[in-house]
Amino acid sequence: MKKTETMVNNTRVSIIIPTHNRKTSLKRTLDALCNQTYPLKNLEVIVVADGCIDGTIELLRGYAAPFVLRVIEQSPKGAAVARNHGAANAMGQILLFLDDDIESTPSLIETHALRHYGRSRQVVIGYSPPVLEGPIDLFSMGLRSWWEDKLASMKTPGHRFIYSDLLSGNFSLETDLFRKANGFNQDFRCREDYELGIRLMSIDASFVFEPNAIGYHHETSDLSRHLTRVYQEGRADVLIGRYYPNLLPVLPFSGLRMPGSFIKRTLLRIAFRLPGLADRFAVRLKTVSALLEWLKLRNRWHQLHNIQHYYWYWRGVSDESNTVQAFDNFTHCRPGYADKNYSCIEIDLSNGIEEAEELLDQERPEHAYILYGKRPIGHIPPNPCAERLSGKHLRQILANELAAPLLKALIAEKVMSRADNSSCQRLHHYRQYSGEENAQKSA
Repeated sequence: MKKTETMVNNTRVSIIIPTHNRKTSLKRTLDALCNQTYPLKNLEVIVVADGCIDGTIELLRGYAAPFVLRVIEQSPKGAAVARNHGAANAMGQILLFLDDDIESTPSLIETHALRHYGRSRQVVIGYSPPVLEGPIDLFSMGLRSWWEDKLASMKTPGHRFIYSDLLSGNFSLETDLFRKANGFNQDFRCREDYELGIRLMSIDASFVFEPNAIGYHHETSDLSRHLTRVYQEGRADVLIGRYYPNLLPVLPFSGLRMPGSFIKRTLLRIAFRLPGLADRFAVRLKTVSALLEWLKLRNRWHQLHNIQHYYWYWRGVSDESNTVQAFDNFTHCRPGYADKNYSCIEIDLSNGIEEAEELLDQERPEHAYILYGKRPIGHIPPNPCAERLSGKHLRQILANELAAPLLKALIAEKVMSRADNSSCQRLHHYRQYSGEENAQKSA
């Protein structure tokens, strides 16, 4: 209680909300902020109206807010510019970025603020469960599944965050840290949060997921808007590759270009060579999708959806690259992992897991070799997408990726008997069986 009182009496939080022609959604977001457990006198809400012409400005001028409400107008320049604009005018020590379709629960701001208390250089990602606004169809169910899977992965103990875990709809960080990272890159109209995640990781910011910082995400996307978004993601990934060549091997277009089916190879060619003709055909496929869903041909619908997703992603890549030759030159010049001098250490588990975790926390290497005495256990390779290794990652990596060689080393060193190993294996199989059995029961 004392901790909370000290924190709330000394910490001012600036909430930044970019918005574009969604006044109804924005009002719901503001209404929810009126009911926070955090003292409203320590809040300022900055709404950046990005080229709004739907009455948003009039709504904001007449809104009776119990907190400081500041309104900034700008010509339409995109969310990255709007967020930077709001942050440049913020007075708080903590910046909390919320999208205008996030309906916060009463404890959202307090939970974010508490996560920062006594810690520095933290990026706190809140939980934004999707609330589907439109009809429940195959597309909306797939979208909800994607959101839930994404958020569930971050809940896993020892999760090693990657840059694409930074979701701009509900996250907070210190104002000084945001300014040190130079804010959002304004060249991006899409995936500007991912790009910021890359730079925050490069200055050793620590990412955490806070499941109690809940803001309901009122999702209004449909198939057409989703495919437009996929097109923008293709363009944004090329931009990311230009800014960060070391990420080229792990960007989605690198994996998607592997030899695939005849259909995919054909789609790839026409995305670059006949985009106008192919676009007209691809637009008509949306009608076919609706027909397949009406006929309850779910598998066919998913196959067609994957094709559309693939095509529009590559259309974005081709528009940003101009020609297939330019794209090939761009990707073939990529550096390999070996071209960068990644920091590395050796970890000896014979000194105890706690000591190994402490060493990782001190050194924060990009990759590590794991030993037990003189026996090699394995290698945690560098991952240019991910945060540096720390102690919290070690147990999960040992359990999921290095369990077998670790058990062999423990038996060889007589730390563990073969009987123990068999018990572990039986336990592992039992858990697997139980999991499968539970899944079958659930189904």
